[in-house]
Amino acid sequence: MLGFLRFRGFKTPWHLRVLYISTFLLRTAFGGLLLLIADYVPYETDYEALLNVAIVAVPYPLAEMATANYFGTLSDRIGRKPVIVFGTTLAAIVVALYTLSNNVWYLTAMHGIHGIGAAATVAPAIAMIADHADRSDRGRQMGWFDYSTFIGYIIGAVIGGFMIDYTGSRLGFLIIALMLAASAIMLRVMVHKEPARAGSHIAAGFQELKTVFRIREIRLMFPIWLIIATILGLAITYLPRILLSSDVSGSTIGIMFAAAGVALGLLQPMWGKVSDIVGRIPVMAYGVFSILGIAIMMVFFLDSAFTEVDGEIQYHIAGIIPLAIFGLGAGAFVPAALAMMADSTKDECYGATMGLYSFALGFGAFIAEGIGLGIILASGDDRAPVWILYFAAVLIAIAVVLMVVFFLSSILKKWLAGRKVEPG
Repeated sequence: MLGFLRFRGFKTPWHLRVLYISTFLLRTAFGGLLLLIADYVPYETDYEALLNVAIVAVPYPLAEMATANYFGTLSDRIGRKPVIVFGTTLAAIVVALYTLSNNVWYLTAMHGIHGIGAAATVAPAIAMIADHADRSDRGRQMGWFDYSTFIGYIIGAVIGGFMIDYTGSRLGFLIIALMLAASAIMLRVMVHKEPARAGSHIAAGFQELKTVFRIREIRLMFPIWLIIATILGLAITYLPRILLSSDVSGSTIGIMFAAAGVALGLLQPMWGKVSDIVGRIPVMAYGVFSILGIAIMMVFFLDSAFTEVDGEIQYHIAGIIPLAIFGLGAGAFVPAALAMMADSTKDECYGATMGLYSFALGFGAFIAEGIGLGIILASGDDRAPVWILYFAAVLIAIAVVLMVVFFLSSILKKWLAGRKVEPG
């Protein structure tokens, strides 16, 4: 694998190689948790199961959102490594504590603390890439980070699904806690402590976040990030519980998540490198329109891809092919957008910039889980999953409109800049 971390003279620094492996272990653990928590919550009816999943889920993104910028700024001052190690260690401890009780309110409190650990791992990790990657190779490195994240979630979902069927949730939590501990130890032992970024003392806390938000590209991109994070939050929070309530086995759900993850993550490094060559915005736009294609297929043409006959799902190639094509393109947005954020930011503010990215992830997930909870309560019955799907489709349509505005405004900006430099 390490041989693939070279491209046209660019060599992936040692810090980043270790980071990608550590990130893989971290996301493998988180991927397993997505399914284990859905199975672990107490319930008597399918509706109660979905409601309890929603209650437990809400504090996690709220805590991540509230602390993301703090950890990004802190990593600018004391270095990336200690912050990431702290967050991963905290997550390992909390996951082990899940085994003590499956009381809904206990799980809710633990999940909120877990969100703090997650915030401490995301922004500093991406900032570390911005620190060490050459500017013209940054898109590819962001792609590798996203790739290690997706592959971790894929394998984690498979492991979590099989643990539901063969080990039970409690033993599964302990196994995942060991994975998180291994990730923390790897970073602690194999990466030297990094120095603080020069100049990071100038701004602090939300003042630094405000400074980053003044950057035009980041300001225009933030709502799109927010929507994509919301859609992702809806999928990973509610889909496992919905499938379990439909008598789909844990191992089958894990394999389904794996298939979707492969479609999203397989080409991440390539999309990052394509954005290095053709520009960030065209690749981002392609990713958003691919997500729109998936939404259209799911809402209007799902029967052309899947049908249920006598309790068995049958697949139709005429619908599977466009769905697969859209799935591959859906992974284009993330590495290009991350690289654009790093391109637009001063070196000493990388941590705060990626804190904004983590804030968007947390806030988007909070919106997803909060509104999902509201939809479940409002429906009061098994119609909730359908209304959640319609809500996601509306969000995707808004993201497309925002991406078109971003694309056209960027073209207009370049055209006006060209007019200014023309001789009078």
